[in-house]
Amino acid sequence: MVTATRAAISEDARLRVMAARIVAQARWPYLSTLLFNLKIVESSRLPTLAVDDGWRMYYSPDFVMEQTAEALATMVLHEALHCVNQHGPRFRALSQSRHLHVTWNFAGDVGINHVLDRAQMPWGDFEPLRFTHLSKFEVNPEMGTEKIFFTIVEYYNQHPEEVDQFTDCGSIIGGEARDYEISRSDGDNPAIKSDQQDVIRDQVAQEILKHAYTKGIGSIPGELLRWAQELLEPTIDWRKALAGAFRTSLATVLGRRDYVYTRPSRRQSAMRIGNHEIILPSMRKPAPPAIAIIVDTSGSIGNDEITLFLSEVDGIVKANGISQGVTVIPCDADVGEIQKLRSRGAITSLRLQGGGGTDMGVGIAAAGKLRPTPKIIVVLTDGYTPWPDSLPKGVESMIVCLTVSASLETAPTWAKKILIEEDQ
Repeated sequence: MVTATRAAISEDARLRVMAARIVAQARWPYLSTLLFNLKIVESSRLPTLAVDDGWRMYYSPDFVMEQTAEALATMVLHEALHCVNQHGPRFRALSQSRHLHVTWNFAGDVGINHVLDRAQMPWGDFEPLRFTHLSKFEVNPEMGTEKIFFTIVEYYNQHPEEVDQFTDCGSIIGGEARDYEISRSDGDNPAIKSDQQDVIRDQVAQEILKHAYTKGIGSIPGELLRWAQELLEPTIDWRKALAGAFRTSLATVLGRRDYVYTRPSRRQSAMRIGNHEIILPSMRKPAPPAIAIIVDTSGSIGNDEITLFLSEVDGIVKANGISQGVTVIPCDADVGEIQKLRSRGAITSLRLQGGGGTDMGVGIAAAGKLRPTPKIIVVLTDGYTPWPDSLPKGVESMIVCLTVSASLETAPTWAKKILIEEDQ
């Protein structure tokens, strides 16, 4: 009878964990690929939930039976975020004593639970570790896991008499395999290899960026969005990238030279063949091209960002010998007042009205109607906008500069793309 009861509890607990995973997927659908790759393994030898470095998720049936599906979903997401954050490899990279893995787990939990709390994920009666409980360490989740870890280690070095009972989320956070973990070669629950884990992380990051693009950046915790961007779009010096993209575009435009059949100089004689004067064709260097700068003024980009960006672009064009012919086009869902940049100081006096919807297509169309037609168009936007299928006639290059909340995937494939990172 007891055996039958334990079997019933075991099965009920398994179903509860599976249901919790579905609830977690419904709340954060962009983590679906990861969530459903976590293999579920029962173990009565751990107090709550944990994940090993092969992405097997262990659960205590007795603990699970005491939780609601919503609370369990939060805990499942907690374990999944250890996978996302690569806490195991990061701990090993620190080359610290293995026994400190519990302190590292502690540091990782600070940031993870902060993300879950801000997303208003429920914990039920379970009391998770929160940074508000850690005033003695003088840490906060914005410090990052590594800094939190070293701060706590230093604290205990100075206070060896103090002992805290840290939780342990399994070998996913580093250290040796735990006693409740099964072998990596277990036939029923084989471990996911590290290269496969990398593929899954890339898929998750892509889903995060896709979700942000379709549902809005506010639909995803900012920490996860930044993680996805950093994974798929490694940070580079945007100023250097912008200058490089501009020089490439400029070289392409200025490289288009035309043949002319006029005498280059009145003092230069023409070639004569018999009684005929022959003027050989020569190359004409084109004038510096007109340039249009389209600025998204829909309200998602701050004035400081716009001023910084325009100053940088203005400096770049002048460094390349272009003192005239730069036009600024403010644009939200409609085109604002089109203005010429005639001096570097004119940036601060630009009138950039906006605040409505976003459609950079109308700004690009307006740029195409300028006379002379700009050869290069530079666009500053958050990326959440319709785009035309191609450049206007006569325009030869477009550089799309996306603010930090955007993704390079939101820009058209036929444009040069730069991700503008926030200044530290």
